[in-house]
Amino acid sequence: MKHINSYLRWTFSVMAVVVLLITPVGAAYAADGPTLTVAVAALNLRQGPGTGYTIVDVLRSGETGIATGRDAAGAWLQAQMSGGRTGWVYGEFVTLSGEAGALPVIQAVPTTAAAAPASRAAPAPAGNTIVFQTSSGGVIYAMNADGSGLRRLTTGMDPALSPDGRLVAFTRWSGSSTGALGDLWVIGVDGGGERKVLGDVQQPKSPVWAADGKTIIFNIQRGIAMGRATCFPKEFPLPPEADEIEVRGDLVCFRVADPLWRLRAVDVATGAYRDVPGDVKSKAPTLDPVNGWRVVYVGERGLVNLDVTRGNTWFLTDDAQDHTPTFSPDGRKIAVSYRQTDHWEVHTMNADGTGRVRLTATPTAVLIEQQLKGQSPRSWNNAAPAWSPDGKRIAFLSDRNGAWEIWVMNADGSNQRLLLPASALGGNQIRYDGMEERVISWR
Repeated sequence: MKHINSYLRWTFSVMAVVVLLITPVGAAYAADGPTLTVAVAALNLRQGPGTGYTIVDVLRSGETGIATGRDAAGAWLQAQMSGGRTGWVYGEFVTLSGEAGALPVIQAVPTTAAAAPASRAAPAPAGNTIVFQTSSGGVIYAMNADGSGLRRLTTGMDPALSPDGRLVAFTRWSGSSTGALGDLWVIGVDGGGERKVLGDVQQPKSPVWAADGKTIIFNIQRGIAMGRATCFPKEFPLPPEADEIEVRGDLVCFRVADPLWRLRAVDVATGAYRDVPGDVKSKAPTLDPVNGWRVVYVGERGLVNLDVTRGNTWFLTDDAQDHTPTFSPDGRKIAVSYRQTDHWEVHTMNADGTGRVRLTATPTAVLIEQQLKGQSPRSWNNAAPAWSPDGKRIAFLSDRNGAWEIWVMNADGSNQRLLLPASALGGNQIRYDGMEERVISWR
């Protein structure tokens, strides 16, 4: 028995030494602590309290762990997750069962990785970077213009590269329901230096940079309009968005909420903002790179011009199927996602709205082949165009291979070729909903 007790004491001592050796410097694990729950779709788990530290894992919505400490500012929390995963998370994107202020302050070891983390690919030269989102609120990636160097940046929606290609603007919402609050963010194209520019905004979307790189214009929700009453026989199912439901004899009548959108401009450095004049439905703005006073956005019945200095507007097109406009780098052309009856196509036009050209189409031979196989003919979807920095090419989304992928073509629609196959994302698929998503940006 004496030998057994000595052996057990020796074993426990060795185990304690091993635990000390494998515990990261700065960690202070507690036997218990407040429960930490991931409150966003995806959240980076980092080696230290800051975006300069290496990403060690990606946590998913609803994952839980134990909060074991915080940084001095209280913005970052040290987390002990299942499976022995330990690191730091940004406190705004989790919920705690207790008070963060009661956690011990942990002094993390400084790291030179803050400047250039080894886990990130070096940013491509200016003019050679593409950023894109997998979905609204999903993962935002960056890659080189030839499809190489794929790297994960963050999560959010509508990424937009700054004119010098060094920063990416994007928005992130706290929820998906009508009226949800969100924030405008920027992050370095290398994945570092993520910071909030403007917070607590009603459903911010579609940020675009002014040519000087100092101002971002985006759209925000500013109220709800209820549409005209629609009535159906009682036996008809109501649409999920139905509101103000009323029974009138054998009919059920309802209205549908229609969000109103306005434009806002914000100073990237200071966060100071001002509301920009426009219509009550001003969505998906794009800025003229040559004429700084001119904004084009999606209105209620087509594309609308806005003179931001005078505050006056006038129609550019009268086609309500024009969506997500984007100026060419020289300001001479505009590309749009066009709703072509039951699918999407990419169109371009002159900056004054003339000279419309359809760049994408499903070959007739493909539709005939589908019929011969007994299938209902289905046209490919092609959408979300983004100009190359020299204006000679356009990147876009296409589902012609069965899943959304990134393609590229010459600016006249010729030489369409696959740039990033669906398989490159390791099961994380791209999604396009036709809700004015600005999926791709190229600088």
